[in-house]
Amino acid sequence: MAEYDKTNNTIDDKCVESNDLDYDAQKLCDLGYKQEFKREISLFAQIGFLFTSMAVLPNWMLGFGPSINAGGPSSLFWGWIVVVPFVCCIALSMAEVISSYPLEGGVFIWTLLLSSKKWGPFMSYITGYIYLTGFITGSIALAYSIANFIVYIGNTLNEDQITSQGASIGIYCAIFIVATGYNFLGMRCNSYLNKFMVFWIGTGTITILCTVPAMAPKLNSAKWVFTEFTNNTGYESVVMVFFVGMLQAGWCLSGYVCADVTAPRGIIICITGVIVQGLVIILITLFSIQDINELIESKMPISTFFLRATSSPQLTAFFLFILLLAQFGSLCNTLLATSHLVFALAREGCLPFSSYFSKLSEKNRVPERALLAQLAISILLIMPNFASVIYWQAIMSAAIISTNIAYGIPFLCRLIWMRNDMPRGPFSLGRFGLALNFISVVWISFFSIILCIPSVSPVTPETMNWASVMIGGVIIFSLSFWFISGRKNYGKKISSIEKQ
Repeated sequence: MAEYDKTNNTIDDKCVESNDLDYDAQKLCDLGYKQEFKREISLFAQIGFLFTSMAVLPNWMLGFGPSINAGGPSSLFWGWIVVVPFVCCIALSMAEVISSYPLEGGVFIWTLLLSSKKWGPFMSYITGYIYLTGFITGSIALAYSIANFIVYIGNTLNEDQITSQGASIGIYCAIFIVATGYNFLGMRCNSYLNKFMVFWIGTGTITILCTVPAMAPKLNSAKWVFTEFTNNTGYESVVMVFFVGMLQAGWCLSGYVCADVTAPRGIIICITGVIVQGLVIILITLFSIQDINELIESKMPISTFFLRATSSPQLTAFFLFILLLAQFGSLCNTLLATSHLVFALAREGCLPFSSYFSKLSEKNRVPERALLAQLAISILLIMPNFASVIYWQAIMSAAIISTNIAYGIPFLCRLIWMRNDMPRGPFSLGRFGLALNFISVVWISFFSIILCIPSVSPVTPETMNWASVMIGGVIIFSLSFWFISGRKNYGKKISSIEKQ
């Protein structure tokens, strides 16, 4: 086990080894936790949860238009090929750790258990805040993309175009309220949603990918798809342009932020399916592009793509609705995971007003206070978009950077303090575990730097990538709160169990 001392823990007398507990529940008990949330998710729903959270179909298609500026078709395809192996390393490493420590809150608890007694609380504390930043910014990006889909549908079917930024933000707020309300219904309803989403995304993907190339007036050559390189970024370096273009693949393959509420098997099965699905979507989309310059100049590139390929506004609107509903499922899952994370952080005394946020509703065992707090914060954080339409792109970059850093920290802690001492769960990588951890840490460090690079050059205040500033602000806040309160209190509440 880790060197972290649990002397101050309190463990319920009922939390002892028992044949009535399954593996995960008994493991939680062994680590000083009781099972707080209802276990109402089957393996199929777990896979659906992660599959829906990653939402490759809407996420890739929403952003492929702007990404064509940075490398064009070849960059979109080869960027995916480059990113996938490293994502697999991260996913496998996470599956191994969650198998050993199946704890709600995931990475910040993993960091604590994989660190030394001296550094564990601090490393865990900072990880928790960075992780929470990734969840909140990810939710904002998802909700705003849904608002964009709704605007695109309206503009596709009507001559009067919606151009008001206020309309997009108003739709965003309404979507967030609806998604938050749905999560008040509890885990069982979320399980139903994910079972439906597996069907919806599967059939929707097949429908779009079969219809678009069949109706497209022309199909591009393989040479064009795999070698065509465009550069409208202002950067002269081809390598730099290619790296900037990898943002698209990084965003689509970052949905495993929700993995700590799934089983290791769910992670592995889902990540495999998502990689294959993404590759098929990329190839068919690139082969079906009619006019790349029109996409680059379009304010609604995904709508333009569907409209030129099908020549049907109605069919274009239907395809956008498929993407919209898939993205809504992803948002609901991310909100659920965020509320669970807030509960877990509050349970350990990591957040301001922790005692308030560490309560679950009596009826459905839902962290309702955390959901409402996230709703309020997310509405406030979208307001700067009135000043800059690219603000939400910085939000998206911050989401990818934060979640990847948060997942890299426990791997780094294991390499420093727990190389060969991490307990083995049912899923183990054996002698390959440390190597995959090392590769994951190196990749996350490199990719985080890439994601902070502005998408165009020369850089102006309007085109600056403010993701690093956002993350820096979160780190400053967390460090301040650490010295004010965290260093005195954090770690003493490692158990969520109260004496009866």
